[in-house]
Amino acid sequence: MMPDLVEYAAGTITKEEELVRIEHSVMPGTLVLESSHPYPGYHGTNVPETMIPNDIYLVTRARHEGEEILRKARKIKTVLRDKFEASYGQAEIDSRKYHFIRIKNLDCFECIDRIQKAFEAEGIEFCKKRNVEGQALIRIQRVFSFKKIADHIFVNIHNPLVYYFEIPCKPDWEFFKKITYYIRSNVNYSFDAALGVIYLDELHDIVRIFGRDLAAEQLDFIREKYLYELEHPDHLEC
Repeated sequence: MMPDLVEYAAGTITKEEELVRIEHSVMPGTLVLESSHPYPGYHGTNVPETMIPNDIYLVTRARHEGEEILRKARKIKTVLRDKFEASYGQAEIDSRKYHFIRIKNLDCFECIDRIQKAFEAEGIEFCKKRNVEGQALIRIQRVFSFKKIADHIFVNIHNPLVYYFEIPCKPDWEFFKKITYYIRSNVNYSFDAALGVIYLDELHDIVRIFGRDLAAEQLDFIREKYLYELEHPDHLEC
């Protein structure tokens, strides 16, 4: 069971998003992707430079360890004035895997080029520009920060619209999508869901929920529905 106190823990998130290429404000000849719809109801844009970027994916030429990327990002943030958060992972698009550095919480598109150049100076090589975009299965290594707000429900300390609850096992991604679609179709509020795992005293499988104005009762209802469907895998086949 996840602890009651505030915790910081390493782990991963698996989610599915539409990624689009960015053609401006990036290092020439490199492949940079943006999440066009990070969460339901949140509409991103790819063109106006006055807009704040969504999640940005700097596609790298090779695979790197998450610790290596975090150390380089920490060093870069002491030099650049741009504020950002970095994590590392991979995206599968059309059965091909791409490794990336994910950049969050940027103030503007113009700083993407500066951040790329700073990583390049630290020895990171970026993938050459190519015609890649579309629906992607994304797996991100990251650090979680959360606190308990109700029985079995936790909230992200830095984003009050993001919640977590534990599940007993990790389902197949396609089955998880089917469960999520079924639950969404039977409630009158919107939410986005992703799979996760965190490492504390032991491994914990979790569901990440994003939603606006979700009450604890609604979150617990969502949790109970996931638990039921995971315990009765044949239910949705009826």
